[in-house]
Amino acid sequence: MNKNNKLPIGKLNNDLLSKILNAISNETSGPKVGQDSAEISVSEKDFILVSTDPITFQNENIGEYCIEINSNDIYASGGIPKWFLLSILIPENTNFKNIEEITNNVSKTAKKYGIKIVGGHTEITSSVNQIILNGTMIGTYSKNFNPNQRVTQNMDIILAGYCGIEGSKIIAELQNNKKRVKNLELYNSSQNMSISVRDIAITAVNTKNVVKMHDPTEGGISTAIHELCDYANLGCQIYYEKVEFVPFFLETCNTLNINPLGVISSGCLLIISKKTESKKIIDSLNINKIKSKIIGYTKNKDYGKKININDQNIDLLRFDQDEITKILK
Repeated sequence: MNKNNKLPIGKLNNDLLSKILNAISNETSGPKVGQDSAEISVSEKDFILVSTDPITFQNENIGEYCIEINSNDIYASGGIPKWFLLSILIPENTNFKNIEEITNNVSKTAKKYGIKIVGGHTEITSSVNQIILNGTMIGTYSKNFNPNQRVTQNMDIILAGYCGIEGSKIIAELQNNKKRVKNLELYNSSQNMSISVRDIAITAVNTKNVVKMHDPTEGGISTAIHELCDYANLGCQIYYEKVEFVPFFLETCNTLNINPLGVISSGCLLIISKKTESKKIIDSLNINKIKSKIIGYTKNKDYGKKININDQNIDLLRFDQDEITKILK
C-alpha cells in the first residue's frame, strides 16, 4: 500500500503494523504481531504483562466489554489480569448519567473478575462523536504457564470455545436496531455466551501443557491463525470442518454475504500444544464443559498457511479489515 493512500476502517494490516513495530522496538524486546500482551521484567524472576484495547462501538454493555476484551489479552498470554486503567473520551452534550452507568458497569465487571481499577482519565472533547473507552490491563503470569516455550513444526492447533461469539452479538444487535434480516435464533444462541476467555485459558493453562495461546479478535479466526504463524515464523494446515461456530452463525453470514472466518471472534481461544499433550488439554476443557477440538497443526514456513474446505486445500485468507465492517455502513 502506498503510504499516501487513505487507510480503510479496521485494524492496521500486519505488513504496515510490522513497519511501525520495527521502528519503535529495541534490540532485546518490544511488541510483536501475534503477541497478545507485552512482557515487562521487574526483576530477574518477576514479570508483569501489559495490554491495551479500545472499545469503539456503542453497546449497553460497553463497560463490561472493556474489562473482558482487555482481560482476554492477559489470559491469552498465560497470565492473570489484576490491575486496570481506564480512559474515557466523551463527546459534547453527553449526560452524566450515561457516563455513570458505564463506569458502574466497568466497576461491577472488574469486581466479578477480581480486578482492581487503579487509575485512568476522563475527558469531554469535540474530537469524538461517541463515547470511546480505552483500557490498559496489567497482570502476572500464571504459575502453571511457562512463557519460554517455542512454537515449532508439527504442533497441534486447538480451538477452544465457539468461533464467532462477538460477531454474533454485534450482528444480532445491528439487526434489532436497523430491522435488517432479523435472526432470533442467532440472538438466542449467542446472548448468554460470554466474550471472556477466562475459563478457557485458566482451564488449559492449569494442565501445564500449553505452549502458546492467541485471542481471535478483529479479522476473525483466520487472521488470528495468520498472526500465530507469523509470530512463530511457521506455516499451518487447518481443516474447516473442525472449526465450531456459534449455532446459526454460518447461515447468518451466508445471508449477509460475509465470510465467517473473517468475523470478529472474541470468546474463543487458539491453543498450541505438543501432539503428545493435546489430549490432556482437550480432556480438561471437556470436563469443564468447554467445547474444544484440534483444527490443524503447524507446518514449516515454506508450506504456507493452508485450509482444507470441501476436500480442497487452498490458501488461508487473512482479513485486514474485519468482515463485520461490511454491514456497519
